[in-house]
Amino acid sequence: MNPRILMTFGAAAVLASVVACGGGSDDEAGSPTALSIQPSSLTTTAAASAAGGPPTGQCSSGFAGEVFVYGGAAPYQLDNTAPGLVVLNKSQVGDRGGSFTVSYASIDATDPTIGGCASPTLIVVRDKLDKQVILTLNNKPAS
Repeated sequence: MNPRILMTFGAAAVLASVVACGGGSDDEAGSPTALSIQPSSLTTTAAASAAGGPPTGQCSSGFAGEVFVYGGAAPYQLDNTAPGLVVLNKSQVGDRGGSFTVSYASIDATDPTIGGCASPTLIVVRDKLDKQVILTLNNKPAS
């Protein structure tokens, strides 16, 4: 058989196999959409004690906000760098567009490592391909 015909058939076979493969899904090959979170930072300033806030110099406790995860390759691991100050409602977000909530721990009079002010505190959001983004939290006392 003619070598040119063999090369043509060989090239066509390679091209057909690449096209048939499809290259896998975003989760296998990496998403064309960059990993991101919304919002990328949350800032809470305690209300003055006269307005029902905590004593002067202390920070708020309770719900701080909800954060949505987009792009990248699901699932997403949440790494809380300050578990004594910040409470996340989960340690992993399973799907793109999923969310998690952030709350601040109440001050524990018997354990000084629980609750209080922290600025900044970081939450690392990491996708299954090890790409990461940082959520920056600021919990500030009333002035």
